[in-house]
Amino acid sequence: MKKIGIGLLGLFVFGFMLAACTSTEGEEVGETETLQIVTTFSVISDMVLQVGGDLVEVTTLTPIGEDPHEHEVLPADIMAVEHADMTLYNGMNLETGYDWFDMLMEAAGQVAGVDFMAVTEGITALYLTTEGLEAYQDPHAWLDINNGMIYIQNIADILSDLAPDHEMAFQTNAATEIARLESLRDEWLDRFTRIPEDERLVTTVEGAFRYFGLVFGIHTAYLWEINAHEEGTPEQFMRLIGVINDSHVRHLFVESVFDGEGYMEQVSEETGLDIYAVVYTDSLSEPGGHAPTYFDMLRHNLEVIYSGLTAE
Repeated sequence: MKKIGIGLLGLFVFGFMLAACTSTEGEEVGETETLQIVTTFSVISDMVLQVGGDLVEVTTLTPIGEDPHEHEVLPADIMAVEHADMTLYNGMNLETGYDWFDMLMEAAGQVAGVDFMAVTEGITALYLTTEGLEAYQDPHAWLDINNGMIYIQNIADILSDLAPDHEMAFQTNAATEIARLESLRDEWLDRFTRIPEDERLVTTVEGAFRYFGLVFGIHTAYLWEINAHEEGTPEQFMRLIGVINDSHVRHLFVESVFDGEGYMEQVSEETGLDIYAVVYTDSLSEPGGHAPTYFDMLRHNLEVIYSGLTAE
């Protein structure tokens, strides 16, 4: 787990000094017709943009391609949060690296349920299975396409409360996006069930695909279940290699946030299986990439996972 750059106390003191020199009151929605929304990572950002359209401006705390479990808080983050109409986060044990999110909200003087809200209300959480972590929720609920619809409806309701004059636009946009997701889900449901069960295994570095797997009947295997202090241990490698060797899976996958770290390359060397494709979990891609939106992320993952499980 990555440490948070410079001393956190000094950073937050600096943030308060900046705040003292700048008005903390943002422009009224009625004046600008634009809601200022801060999100913790790119998946939520895109959902807000799909629902809010031109009526929102979004600032994302975790840059694209980086891991929202851990974020190096900057003074600019404090300023963005203070001037936002709302900060939206995932919760469910996601933004927990060295408690960066809680400390950021405290430093910016934000009140839960008023200034910042989770978008996972109504999600049925899975819990971690790693020994000692069983009390913690698996945060990767957005990779379940059904949960994604809940995220989007929650966002539409939050934006509607912030700007009731635009409720119809928000709710209409949300309904359109939910319909797209339902169509994508239905398109792929039958395809995965036709794959023999002992070949229906997605292997990744982090165990982010459990929610996804429940929807499409896919088993998952991974080096570690969630980012922790100990990553890539010999025991983790041996366990994953054993699961792979006991299956008839044909290819491996690696997440974009871990691509280039070499973890899955080591597994590939030990098992003789190729890494088939990069999948997207904790971050979208840059514009022009394979997963610039949440919908594109899901579609890309469905396409490459299905292809990787069935290709010779």
